Order: sequence, then structure tokens, then C-alpha cells
Amino acid sequence: MALAGCGGSGSSGDSSATGAGSAVPIVTTPTPSPTPAPTASPTPSPTPAPTPTPTPTATPTTWAAAAAALYDVQPDAATCRAGTLKATVKADFLARLNAIRALHQLPAVSYSEAEDAAEADSSLMMAVNKQLSHTPPTSWTCYSASGATAAGSSNLIGGWGTGLAFDSEDSYLGLWLTEGGSASIGHRRWILDPFLGKTSYGRVALVLPDGSRASAASMRVFNFTTGVAVPTGLPAYVAYPSGDYPARYFSLSSYLSFSVVAGTSSAFGANANVHFTNATITVTGPSGALPVTDVTSDNDGYGVANNVQWRVTGLQTGVSYTVRITGVTGAPQSEYSYSFRVVS
Repeated sequence: MALAGCGGSGSSGDSSATGAGSAVPIVTTPTPSPTPAPTASPTPSPTPAPTPTPTPTATPTTWAAAAAALYDVQPDAATCRAGTLKATVKADFLARLNAIRALHQLPAVSYSEAEDAAEADSSLMMAVNKQLSHTPPTSWTCYSASGATAAGSSNLIGGWGTGLAFDSEDSYLGLWLTEGGSASIGHRRWILDPFLGKTSYGRVALVLPDGSRASAASMRVFNFTTGVAVPTGLPAYVAYPSGDYPARYFSLSSYLSFSVVAGTSSAFGANANVHFTNATITVTGPSGALPVTDVTSDNDGYGVANNVQWRVTGLQTGVSYTVRITGVTGAPQSEYSYSFRVVS
């Protein structure tokens, strides 16, 4: 699975009973008892009509069937048709995205349908050409201007091959967050952008004419048809990971990252004035401080315009760690501290 370099400033990456005969007994004729007056039988209540049992939806058993189940209109490489994703697929993606953002106390984003077709066109190009690019050339099969524009404004991910496993939308979000262990964490920063506001999602998964499988997805992160409202209730910082964090969204070998939300009106402004050049990072567990390596920082505009990232040796799941960052400049405070625990 591939992950494309992020959308810019501003992956690759299943009882019976048996009776016996008996003699007839001799009995005396009994004196008849008075015949009781018959008791009226109550009028029976109408038997309710049975509720039809819904036919269960069959679980797809093949990669092609799982891919086909994503669509109302199937994609087709031969005619360069991107297909139409089911509303339930887009709703699932949005719900999972917002659940991840909630882990960081970030506001939920809304869904923008205006970009759906372009996101699908972007994903189609990536899938049929078996490449990822934010600037796809016009020579690409199934090239479209709308898809190229979307590609330059989106997180991209894709995979191809005869043995490609089927990934869910949740899997794609996890791959964008972990970045395959890469130091380029722009996809993560867009997902955790406090100012994201809304998104649109496209995916093309199909069996290509050569018999290989291909699946690619595009998540719009900026350049929307209409503006994005400035959110309210933003946290003081965005730390990854933070609190009890699901292991599917964080690999122990991934870079950790931290951004200060110094300004709440835009991703830049006061946020671009925060610097970690002289910052010191310590990560402490039950047995003391762990080695912190590969510390880098920048003020690029992948979401909030400040970021510091690092790796930690010796992290374990189910263990609580405290992160302390000192020497931060241009921020409301010079020191920040928080805890996290990776949980299964």
C-alpha cells in the first residue's frame, strides 16, 4: 500500500412415545351430573401478521465482491468511469474520521458533496495508472482536469497487484496516520488539522483488465468549492498519540508529533510564530525516561503551521507515558506536558 506525499501546503504508502394395547375395563354407569351451562368462548384476538424476517446481507467472500459492495454504480477502467460510492461508505469514512479527531479534542468536520465527483476522478486515475501523484500528467490513462485538481488538494493512498488485500476506510485512515513509519507526516497533520472544517472522499477499487487488483482513495483536505467556517472550542495543542490511543492508529515505530494551537482564527498567523528549535523533549514511562531520537520541526502549512516530531525507543502497548516539551517559543506557554497509552 502506497501513501502519496501530502496534498501540499495551505498505501501502499479478509419425543416420540410408544403406546401399548390394554384390556377394556368394566365400569358401572354413573349417575349423570347436571349438564353445566356452556361458558361462552371469548372472541379470539386477531393473530398479528408475522413480521417478515429481513434477508441478511451476504458478506462478500472475494476481493472483487468486497470492492463491488462499495458502489451504487460500479467503476469501470475500460470506459474511465469512476463509479458512485454508496452513501453508507462515505458516512462510515466521516464517522471514523471524526472519532479519530475526538481523540484529540478536535471539532468534528462535515461532509462536502460538492467535491465528490472530483475525488472519485482523482482516485480513478491513481488506480488505473497504478501510481500516486498530486500532479498527474495529462498523458495518464483516464486523465481529467477535475481529478488532477482534486489530487493536488487531497490525501492520497493506493495499492495494486494480484495479491492486494482488501482495505477498509478505517484501514486507510490508520495508514495515513502512521505514515508507514515515514518522517513525512503531512497526511496525519491534515487529518488532525483543527481548521479542517469539512472533507470529501472518493475511492475506486476494481479488478483491472490485466486481472490485477487496484484500489485508491482521495480525501479532500483543502481547496473546497465553498469556504470553511472557522471552528470554535479548539484545544491548546494537538498531540499524537494522546490519551488512550487505539493501536490500529499508531505504530510503536511511528513518529510522535506535537503542534501548538496558538491562534484560533486560522492555521497560520500566530501559529506560524511557534518554534521548537530549542525545545527539549522527554518521554517518561514506569521505568524512567526513554531514548528520544530523530527530532525535527517545521512551520510548514500542513494544517497548523508549526510541528515537532520525534521517535521513541522502547514503547510498549498498554503502558502509560508522559511527554514533556520545554523550550517552546512564540507560544502561549513555553512548556507542555501530556500523557498517552497505546491500547489494543
